[in-house]
Amino acid sequence: KGAGDLLARVNLSESQTWDFPMKTLPRPKGKATQVIITEYDLARPEAQPHDVALAPDGTAWYSDFGNQYMGMLDPATGKVTDFAVPVLKPDEPKGLLEIHFDPQGNAWGSMMYQGGIAMYDRKAKKMQAFALPKEWQSNSTQESMVAPNYSSVDGYVWTNNQEDHSILRLNVKTGKFENLGIMKDAKGKQISAYGMPADHHNGLYLLEFGGTSIGHIDAKTKEVQIYPTPSPGSKPRRGRVDEEDRLWFAEYGNNAIAMFDPKTREIKEWQLPTPWELPYDVTPTNSGEAWTGSMFSDQVSRLDSKTGEITEYLLPRSTNIRRVYYDNERKALWVGSNHGASIIRLEPLS
Repeated sequence: KGAGDLLARVNLSESQTWDFPMKTLPRPKGKATQVIITEYDLARPEAQPHDVALAPDGTAWYSDFGNQYMGMLDPATGKVTDFAVPVLKPDEPKGLLEIHFDPQGNAWGSMMYQGGIAMYDRKAKKMQAFALPKEWQSNSTQESMVAPNYSSVDGYVWTNNQEDHSILRLNVKTGKFENLGIMKDAKGKQISAYGMPADHHNGLYLLEFGGTSIGHIDAKTKEVQIYPTPSPGSKPRRGRVDEEDRLWFAEYGNNAIAMFDPKTREIKEWQLPTPWELPYDVTPTNSGEAWTGSMFSDQVSRLDSKTGEITEYLLPRSTNIRRVYYDNERKALWVGSNHGASIIRLEPLS
C-alpha cells in the first residue's frame, strides 16, 4: 500500500500537478566552472563504455558492457580501436564490466556471463580468454570483477563468481584457476563482494554492496578480516588503493566517499553535498584528493581530504557514470558515458 500511494502521488494519475515543488540543482560556480571537458565519440554507436582505465602509454581503454569488445582511444588523435573478445558462451549475454592493467601493461577484463576473464597482450597484440572450469559453471556464472594490478607480486589475477559470491584467482603462468570459496573471517562471519580492489601486496579488498562492511583477504595466509563502516546502510560499492595502500571506496547508500587506513584499521567518511548522488566508484589521486561520480545527477565530485572541501563539476549531458579513473600523470579524470557511446576527460584548472 505504501509504495502504491507513493506512485499515485508522482505519476499524476490522481491529480494534475505534483504536491511538492520541482527543484533543479544549482548551476556550477567558482572552482566548479574552471574546468576543460572533452568528449570523445566511440566508433560504434551501440558501445556501452562501463569502465575506463588508462594504459601506461596514455591511451584510454574501455570495457563494453553490452558487446564483446575492449576498446582503445588515442586521446591525441581521437582514433578508436576495438578489440574483439572471444565468445565463450554463445547463448549467454555478451559484454564486459571491469577493466584494469597488470604491471606489464596488459589489459584485463571481466567477461560477466561469458564465464571467464580476458587479457589483451600488448606485446603480442593478441586477445586471450581464460574460461572457468566447466564443472564450476552454470547459466548464471558471472565474473563481474578482475584485479590484475599487482599480479607481479605472486603471479595471480583475482576475479569472482557473483552467482555464489566465491572468490577466484588465476595463475597466469599455468592458466589454471583456484577457487577460494565464500569468504568468512575467523568467527565464521561471511562477506560478499561487489568491488574487489587489490592492494600492493596483491591482497584483496571486498566491498560489501549488499551490506555495510568491507573485508580483506591476505594473499599469503588467505586470512579474512571484516571491518564495519561507521554509518548504517552504507552499501560499499567500488574503489581502489592509493600510494599509501589506503583503500578509497564509494558508500552508495550513505552518499559518501570513504577511506580505510590499514595501519589504524579505521574508516573515515565524507558526505557529498548533493543528496541522492549515490556514488558508484572512488579513485584517489597522489595529492590527497579523491574523485567520485553519480549515476543520476551527471556530476563528478572532487574531495580534498585535507580540508574536507568537495567541488562538484557538472558534465555537459546525461552520462550515467560508473567507474571513475584519475590519471595522476596528466591530472585528468576519465569516465565512460555508459548510455552515450562516448568517453569523457575532465581537466580541472584549479
